[in-house]
Amino acid sequence: MKTNDLIALLASDTLQPHPPVRQQLLQKLLLGAVVCAVLLFTLFGLNPRMDEMATHPAFATKMLWLAALMGFSLYGLFRLARPGMGAGHTLWGIGLALLAMFSLGLVQLLQTDAAARTVQWMGGSWQVCSTSIAALSLPVLAALLWALRQLAPTRAVLTGAVAGVLAGSMAASIYSLHCPETSLTFFAVWYVGGMALATGLGALLGGRWLRW
Repeated sequence: MKTNDLIALLASDTLQPHPPVRQQLLQKLLLGAVVCAVLLFTLFGLNPRMDEMATHPAFATKMLWLAALMGFSLYGLFRLARPGMGAGHTLWGIGLALLAMFSLGLVQLLQTDAAARTVQWMGGSWQVCSTSIAALSLPVLAALLWALRQLAPTRAVLTGAVAGVLAGSMAASIYSLHCPETSLTFFAVWYVGGMALATGLGALLGGRWLRW
């Protein structure tokens, strides 16, 4: 939104109240997540061993980690969507969550026999994991940027990047319904790689679309 447009709207007698920031963001996040899930089931399908996978400790650890990333990034967007607001503790939270998974992955890798370490971090789907997560994040990122464009963020690049983290972690959690991997080292490398692509794209698009 341009500054002149904002002033014109504020001066207009017909200006209608908008839903709260949280409501707007959550509605668009839900919309993006539904599209992401439809794409997953259409293009990839559900892991046929999902019942077994859901009880695996690595799956539970991964989902808790992704939930933490989503929680911290959503908290950041609630703040950044308002003019003049900073990210608060968002970046610290995201950084600590990433550090936790990197640490768990490194410990697991070091505890693995040297001959099996390559399999531990590459798994059987390293060629498609990061790009799949990045691709699935696109509808979520688009929906979030759509919502943010109607709001008033003043730190466009940072807001776009945090939206990318949220989109990437949401896409990764949905992709987990297909992913056959159970290595924490794999998650620390390839899941983070996919989310990093979404974050970079979010920063780039945010810098272009969210500036006043």
